[in-house]
Amino acid sequence: MEAMDGGATPAPCADCRNSDPAARCHQCHTLLCVACAQSHTQDSGSESHSVVSLTDGEGGLPDTNGYHDDQTTLYCPSHQGQTLRFYCRDCETAVCSSCTDIEHRAHNTLHLTDAVDEHRVAMHQLIDRVTMQLPCMKEAICDIQDVCRSLQERRAEAEKEVRNCFDTLHELLDKRQTALINSLNTIESGKQMTLGDQLEELESWVRGVESGCEFVEKALTRCPAMEVVLVRKQLGERLMDYANMNVPPAPRENSHLKFVVGNIDPLKTAFMHVGSIQSNSAVPHQTSATGEALRQVTVSRGSIVTVVTRDHKGEKATCGGAEVTAAMSRTSTIVPRHGSSSPRASLSPRASSKSPSSSREELCQPQVLDLNNGTYEVAFTVHTEGIYSLEVLLYGQPINGSPFTITATAALDEDSGSSQRSVPPHTLARQTSHSTQVTSRSRTSRRPLSLRSSCSRRTNPIEDDMLLRVGRRGRNRGEFVNPQGIAFSNFKDGRIAVADSNNQCVQVFTLTGECKLRFGVRGRGIGQMQRPTGVAALPNGNYVVADYENKWVSIFEPSGKYISRIGHGKLIGPKGVCVDNNGHIIVVDNKASCVCIFQQSGKLLTKFGNRGTDEFQFAGPHFAAVNSRGHIAITDFHNHCVKVFDSDGDFLFTFGTSGEGNGQFNAPTGIAVDSNDNIIVADWGNSRIQVFDSQGSFLSYVNTLADPLYGPQGMTLTPDGQIFVADSGNHCFKVYKYLQ
Repeated sequence: MEAMDGGATPAPCADCRNSDPAARCHQCHTLLCVACAQSHTQDSGSESHSVVSLTDGEGGLPDTNGYHDDQTTLYCPSHQGQTLRFYCRDCETAVCSSCTDIEHRAHNTLHLTDAVDEHRVAMHQLIDRVTMQLPCMKEAICDIQDVCRSLQERRAEAEKEVRNCFDTLHELLDKRQTALINSLNTIESGKQMTLGDQLEELESWVRGVESGCEFVEKALTRCPAMEVVLVRKQLGERLMDYANMNVPPAPRENSHLKFVVGNIDPLKTAFMHVGSIQSNSAVPHQTSATGEALRQVTVSRGSIVTVVTRDHKGEKATCGGAEVTAAMSRTSTIVPRHGSSSPRASLSPRASSKSPSSSREELCQPQVLDLNNGTYEVAFTVHTEGIYSLEVLLYGQPINGSPFTITATAALDEDSGSSQRSVPPHTLARQTSHSTQVTSRSRTSRRPLSLRSSCSRRTNPIEDDMLLRVGRRGRNRGEFVNPQGIAFSNFKDGRIAVADSNNQCVQVFTLTGECKLRFGVRGRGIGQMQRPTGVAALPNGNYVVADYENKWVSIFEPSGKYISRIGHGKLIGPKGVCVDNNGHIIVVDNKASCVCIFQQSGKLLTKFGNRGTDEFQFAGPHFAAVNSRGHIAITDFHNHCVKVFDSDGDFLFTFGTSGEGNGQFNAPTGIAVDSNDNIIVADWGNSRIQVFDSQGSFLSYVNTLADPLYGPQGMTLTPDGQIFVADSGNHCFKVYKYLQ
């Protein structure tokens, strides 16, 4: 609370204009004398105004070093003549003694001077807090100014490079122009010389003929007849020589000489695309790194960390070229003992035979690979056990979470067959490798058998993301033979439906792996199943089952009772099936290499795609998933990619190529989309699960090392962020944790 003065020379009272001011109204901002001030607080409309008396003999504000009650008197607007001597903490306002007894009786009040002291302390504390932020803000200002200055310098440097580039092109064009003009002049000069020689010969012949004929005419006219007879032979021979001269009258050259431009459209196109301006808005504090290698790596095995650059809004950068650098150093030779929290010294032969200095020299510094889509891969290999620090910089500044602490341990005998999650686990299970098939099947046969569903929690000491494994090979309830499709249903507390292809049925489980239902009768009749491959759940809880051999899609109640079929006569080999945001049924026809969208009534709404390798074509598509915008992502098995279409079937984009690296596929199968529209893909041939963002940029893997997949098929996501995948080669389904 403060009192306001008029000034060094106060103006007269604003009402009477005669007396000197003695008070000031806060609401009206006017100076009043004593009488007018009292009247002002009693007048209708201004009785609630706050009138403050001015300090005698002073025209300024109260002393800022302290509050002086004898210099400022505050009057209560509700109780005439009462001074504001107390402060209500609940209402945060000054009150008089009457207020404390009436309106603010139950409130927490204290003397105004004490409140002023408290407020002064609080304001000083706030000033201290703000002041503590000043160095950081000033440093930020300096950083921004540095970036602005660097941006201006780089713009000037880039402009210089642009001018140099086009000056070089101008020089090349000038050289070509000069060469063409010189060639033009040379050809023209040669033709002119040939024609000039011919012209000279013809003119000489004409002069000779004219002079010879003139001479003979004169001889015939002037010479006597006998002399004409005597010189006839001589004159005739002269004329005969001219008559027999071989001088062709036709020009020995032509005038054909022109400039042929040729097909310069490609050249024009090339010139229009000469160079490009590369830029992005990636900032370090929003840029992140992912990968299992950020926590633990194995000695002498290559590891990869994926860096995703983002702008200040958190949006992913879509182009490359950012200055991403990485450096690695060993901070300790003590590593945690396997299976124990106690540390141990490095016992690897490499570590024991070399000194720390030689170990540092042996350390391979990370290599950064630009994927040109805003994503970068940092690859490195450590050769000795220990604790390492990996620092990843963007434009010289550490990214979010950098530096990272990494533990490097030696490969043990029991996990010698595994590899780092950050390196593509393409060697774990390949359908094309007979030895791998035998290993995987023998591993499955060693698992304990049970009369019912085999459901086990992971107890393997190798760390991975698996939470649960359900099922084994068999014909009984809860057992599978080549499971294919899998889907989540909101029915009751949540159900997982699995298309048990070779058992020709669908089995339904709880989220904890308990088999609650098995339905389906083998056969080719209506309501029967011959080879169920895909399954999905409708919003009302009904199940949609794609039958590859029967060439139709059947709909069942949650109890397993048959309702209807769709696609009969329109499908020739349905594989995957899903439901879009409008409740329409999307069927992937694997045999026809197309996608059909049906209403639940069976009416065909849209059909797109055919066999081929173009963007809008497929080669054995398997499964589909729909994101929040209604876009349909489809795994193209033999084209080794994922293709994304809008709800009308118009092509949007594709990602993935054939291979075993990050973002590559060897026959993709199952697919799912999370709440952020990230795309999770089951890589059948590489036996792994990869995670991509909504634009198809690789993000990470799901760690499946402890119990490797063997030809994963269908995949689904639960609302709480767990991945359920049908592991067809191991005749089970597995549940993995997934952090969205």
